[in-house]
Amino acid sequence: MKKSLVLGAMLVASVFLFTGAALTAEYSTSGTIQFKLTGTSQEDQASGLFAAGDVDVSYAVTLTSGSWEVNITPKYNQDDDLAFDAAYVKVTADMMSLSMKPMGGERLQIWDIRGNSDTKIRLPSDPGIDLGVPIDPLSLTLAVTNRAVDDEAKFNFGVGATYALDPITVEAIFATSDVAAADFYGSYYGAKVTYAADPLTIEGQFGTFSPEAAALEEGSGYFGKFAYAMGEGLGTFTVKYTAADENLNRTAEEWSKIVGEYSHPLTDDVTFTLELTNITPGTGADSYTNYAGIIKVSV
Repeated sequence: MKKSLVLGAMLVASVFLFTGAALTAEYSTSGTIQFKLTGTSQEDQASGLFAAGDVDVSYAVTLTSGSWEVNITPKYNQDDDLAFDAAYVKVTADMMSLSMKPMGGERLQIWDIRGNSDTKIRLPSDPGIDLGVPIDPLSLTLAVTNRAVDDEAKFNFGVGATYALDPITVEAIFATSDVAAADFYGSYYGAKVTYAADPLTIEGQFGTFSPEAAALEEGSGYFGKFAYAMGEGLGTFTVKYTAADENLNRTAEEWSKIVGEYSHPLTDDVTFTLELTNITPGTGADSYTNYAGIIKVSV
């Protein structure tokens, strides 16, 4: 199935290239390979393990004709799963763009805030359309998706806004899902503020989920990041803090995680990272610490 999709994308591109159709084609590949040495203070868990981090590869084919664009980007990871970084048909006008996404995809995710055992807070990955309206320095995105539930079409709606005025960027999201089987059935909203001026980056996020299911209550989460780049070739020090209350995380108590890491570039494409993570699981169990040394190669 996977090989067929890639070969199909290549065949479509080849047909347009070699038959002289009025389309231009672009190809690109990208990938990440990480190798880890991990450990933990958690009871009954092994340390000193070799492990895979993010291991994936993407193959992108983009065809354009005037204001129209078609893209398919199959992505494979270490679990041998197929996903799509992008698969869309897009038309762009002077003041807006319309993207039709037959394969679904991640839409209007509340960035780094997590809930329900590390589940991403976003619209369900169903086919739909995205409407983009760039009004510099403001950009707006409207997303609409749906799926069949019995004999009805159930819809998901969302809107995102970004206001960028260097060195500060402000983002906001509101979305609602009418699909009862979705991880986040109900509505959610979030806000994000980023200050980025070398060598310093500071980021803060907040998100709230209001469930429709009768047994659940409204929950909230937070994320903060401080990163300091110590100069060319010297690496970057980063501290990140994430928390979700018991309603968002669906545990007995608040869940939280604090991460400290130092990343040092070995070459332009190879980075070595030391990472220390303390996790409070929210289940009543004691907090524990994970550590890792990571070699990351980007291609």
